[in-house]
Amino acid sequence: MIRSVAPSDLWSLRRKPRNQVILYTEGLLAQAHRPAWFALRCLLQGNGRDMSTVVYQDRGSVAVIQAQGRSGRPEQDIIYMASAGVPTPYLPSDYEIWYRLLERLVFNAGHHYVQRLYAAAPGQHNELREIFRQLGFQTYAHATILHLSGPDWDQGTSLAPMRAQARRDHWAVHKLYGATTPHPVQQAEVRNARHWSLPLTQGWIAPRRLAWVLGPDDDLLAYLRLASGPAGHVFSLLIRPDAREAAVDVLRFGLAQLSDSRPVFLILREYQGELLAPAQDLGFQPIGDQALLIKHTVVPVRRSLLVPALEPGLEPRVPIPRISTPREDPQPYVRPA
Repeated sequence: MIRSVAPSDLWSLRRKPRNQVILYTEGLLAQAHRPAWFALRCLLQGNGRDMSTVVYQDRGSVAVIQAQGRSGRPEQDIIYMASAGVPTPYLPSDYEIWYRLLERLVFNAGHHYVQRLYAAAPGQHNELREIFRQLGFQTYAHATILHLSGPDWDQGTSLAPMRAQARRDHWAVHKLYGATTPHPVQQAEVRNARHWSLPLTQGWIAPRRLAWVLGPDDDLLAYLRLASGPAGHVFSLLIRPDAREAAVDVLRFGLAQLSDSRPVFLILREYQGELLAPAQDLGFQPIGDQALLIKHTVVPVRRSLLVPALEPGLEPRVPIPRISTPREDPQPYVRPA
């Protein structure tokens, strides 16, 4: 039986699952995911667009899938899939159950007007990626997660002259994003200038977010964002190709802002391959690859940009009554002589 989460599921979600997959986002790297606590929040908030939990239960076998909404946007990130209980020969496999759960999650998302679903599937998890592919998810980019290994990173003295992002910089950051990101990725992420505006917070329990920029106000060279939580610090970077030699100084500036020993992560996309070598020289080492997937739950309809009054078929048609005239007798036809 597949259903939305109920209060009776909270205890089973506290147990250690037999099989689980965490689809790491920037927020999950900074803040550890707790399935039972997340399910409780789903119950309190209505299990809708902001967060969703779908549960499968049959003959002692329990499976769950959870999705996190994006603040102020009709989008969700699928973040957690797990199975618990003792597997038996007469029950479906974990991947078959996850397929059914994901199918129900897509249906619920469309019911709550969620237009786009995202998932960061582990690159080596081919079975999981096949489930997403069969349900219509498409890969729009690949990402690499790097971890700063040990305290022996390159602690140089040169730092980029960056400044804290101001409220006036959100349009310049969006311009930098458009200049450094391929168009298929931009079409998949559907970001606007408001996405980069301050404050970079998403609720009182979300990771703390800071950002710095490098360059003139109207022509930025680099943008560095930091998400900090109990599990670690996560950096993401935008930098123009002609300023890639400053990547090490930009990252070193971000590391200089940290005052604790929590783990440090860096997320790089495949089209940022020129930044991988400078990051490794600084001490970052790859720990995992991700395939970034997207599914649209709505189909865009092409529409004319003309005013509705000029579009054919949209004007009201008012019937005009005919004026009746007395009927005249037809004159007989006379053949000329």
